[in-house]
Amino acid sequence: MNYQSHKILGCPCIAMHENEAAAKIISLLREKKAGYTVAINAEKIQRFSTDPILRNVILNSILPYPDGAGAVLGLKWLFGVASEKINMPIAALAAADNARLRVFIIGAQEISHKVAVERIKQDYPNIHLVGTLHGFHSQELMISQVLLSRPQMVLIAMGSPKQELFAAELMAQAKFGVAIGCGGALDILSGSLKRAP
Repeated sequence: MNYQSHKILGCPCIAMHENEAAAKIISLLREKKAGYTVAINAEKIQRFSTDPILRNVILNSILPYPDGAGAVLGLKWLFGVASEKINMPIAALAAADNARLRVFIIGAQEISHKVAVERIKQDYPNIHLVGTLHGFHSQELMISQVLLSRPQMVLIAMGSPKQELFAAELMAQAKFGVAIGCGGALDILSGSLKRAP
């Protein structure tokens, strides 16, 4: 699969559709392209030119994908490219379930985390969970546990841009697998939050 990256006000974004996301994740793993994804939306496009740290994180992402109307409309209006807002956490869980991947889950408050993990075990029974940590442990502990368990996929639900900064640091040390930023996905899975329309 060949995906073309476009620059929306300088910010890279790969045009893709919802039904392609899971296959893209699997292809990155097969090609052993360790790294992290970044959800591109209007806020990140705006901050790209003013926040050098976030800009560097986005530029080093292996999959900057459209996650909001700002990115989808930017791709359409500037480049005439059709794309969709990708629900990457769900696509990643589906990919992990279908391919029976080793997965580590990080993020959310302790109660939401536990409920979400149980829901994931129920809904995606083929995932091999090698570790889970709520989002209020030290960064050093979270990284050390990931390095120890060597997952193929790490789901990180810390909110943006904290999760992207953490993913960049994690992958600089891990050099294996794919880290997926999940925003409020664990809170949504736990039932404590509704997904934005």
